[in-house]
Amino acid sequence: MIGRQAPARAPIYDIRDFAAFGRSLYRHMPLPAEASILFESTVAEPEHLLARLVTDAFAPPVSDRFESVFGRGNPYLLAALAKRYGVDEQCILPTTGVCNGVVQVLAGLVAPGDHVLVETPGFDVLSDLARLAGAEVELLPRTGDTFAFDTDDLRARLRPNTRLVIITNLHNPSGHHLDEKALQALAGVVATVGAHVLVDEVYADFASDKGDLPAARLAPNLISVNSLTKVFGLFSLRCGWIFTTRATARRIANASAGREFGVSKLTHAIGALVLEKPAPFEAHWRSVLAESRPVVERHLAAMRADELIEGDLPPYGCIAFPKVVGHADTRTLAEVLWRDHDIVTAPGEFFGQAGHMRLGFGVPAPAIDRGLAKLHEALFALRRSGSPLVSRPAATR
Repeated sequence: MIGRQAPARAPIYDIRDFAAFGRSLYRHMPLPAEASILFESTVAEPEHLLARLVTDAFAPPVSDRFESVFGRGNPYLLAALAKRYGVDEQCILPTTGVCNGVVQVLAGLVAPGDHVLVETPGFDVLSDLARLAGAEVELLPRTGDTFAFDTDDLRARLRPNTRLVIITNLHNPSGHHLDEKALQALAGVVATVGAHVLVDEVYADFASDKGDLPAARLAPNLISVNSLTKVFGLFSLRCGWIFTTRATARRIANASAGREFGVSKLTHAIGALVLEKPAPFEAHWRSVLAESRPVVERHLAAMRADELIEGDLPPYGCIAFPKVVGHADTRTLAEVLWRDHDIVTAPGEFFGQAGHMRLGFGVPAPAIDRGLAKLHEALFALRRSGSPLVSRPAATR
């Protein structure tokens, strides 16, 4: 507004990676009431459903699902997972979320100096975890409008000491889906050097209507990791799992025996109850996205029509990764959007692809509607002004 000086905003983009950005941002909470958050990649937490379930489970008598997890984990959770995904219980390893699952797979399959391929653009934590395990990490490009893999490029990058390829499905950050045929093709190429493909499926249930199997059921060298965090919005439970073959499950479990001392008895009991009767939680995410996705579709179409962005909304999930026209440096753009327009976004630099922006919309539609309207107005105003954005030096880790 003319004559009014914009309030000072603390810098939040002086950080290189997405995980650190999230932690830094939440140290600034609560954000100003006028702020619009457009990066959330998790469905809004169903607090009312969780509170009711916990109250019912732990009002005397305490649910028999509150069972010891020493040994193989909560037996009711394992049974519920086996039924839901059609997996042998002996092929399931319970974990404290997906990242813990990735750490366990790396411990079991990768030795220091081994070669690991990790998709790009991608969730930076995955490559960071591989480096922490001592691996030599090489990035594997996903390209085109749907961020697909080029199997010839993959084959050319494989080495005799390649042990693991790490990917996501649905893809984080784009939200695009790899079908069973594509996953099997990847598995076949990677099998030529005796390696495995680890598939982070934390968004996969968004596409459950397709009827696709978990990756681990498609080929013996495919490994699935998943959790209740993203689709169900139950990030407070830290309840995850690994699906693989019996032999690989034993190998991973043995490698982690001295460092992984068990999952939470409490939260995995609750996770068992959720998965035994998932209908209310599935209805929750479906209702949230049934309202938010048409709003996002409308705003993205309007921004495409004004030639402000390129890229469509993927058919599943709660994230998108459009290219921002005229802004090769989306980190600086993000700083300006925050400083001058009270909009919080996730620039493509956090995922290894500058010039893009990851949008998240697993929250109530009115908030997304307001935020995307502000983003449209801000991008239009920046283009109209003709003022180039001045990049600041990137922070170092």
